[in-house]
Amino acid sequence: MPVIDSETQFIGISPDVNMQEKKSTLANSPTQVYTMTDISNYVIEASNPPVEEQVSIDSSQILAMGTTPIEILAAPGEDNYYIVERITLEYTYGTTAYQFPTSPTFYLDGCFNSYIDRSLLTVSTNTVCSISGNLRNTITVGSGSGSVKVITNNDLLDTNLIMSTTNSDDPTNGDGTLLVKIIYRVAKLG
Repeated sequence: MPVIDSETQFIGISPDVNMQEKKSTLANSPTQVYTMTDISNYVIEASNPPVEEQVSIDSSQILAMGTTPIEILAAPGEDNYYIVERITLEYTYGTTAYQFPTSPTFYLDGCFNSYIDRSLLTVSTNTVCSISGNLRNTITVGSGSGSVKVITNNDLLDTNLIMSTTNSDDPTNGDGTLLVKIIYRVAKLG
């Protein structure tokens, strides 16, 4: 993507803009120019690049996560909040699969909200789950390209991220490990 000159007063197409095709490999297809979204995403990323963090979770933590939730991200501080781009859960099977007494799922909660089927941890193979987007109790307003996701009744300021089981029960028997990879930004209110 071209560097945006900070002295530019308006957005237009100049002769030196890279007009490389971005969406199609077909001959004679129309050339796609950079959109306002491309430009704003570039500015946001340049001023606040994403952070990738990895959290290793051992078997003893997984076996107790119903009664002792696992903190994945600490609270970011007063007037700060997380913008989560992606979370990947990599499960490495040991010798025994976990069993969940009553919980059909386990969850991530706090600055991000997602329920993950327990089968990620109850299989006898290595597995991966990837979740994208800043999810937090959203409601879709409208449909198609005009839909809007509205965050409801959430105080995301200075909120951490935890992992636990749906019914607060501890998994049993397993000995695998989990590696949680998170790509996020920290933003400040105001």
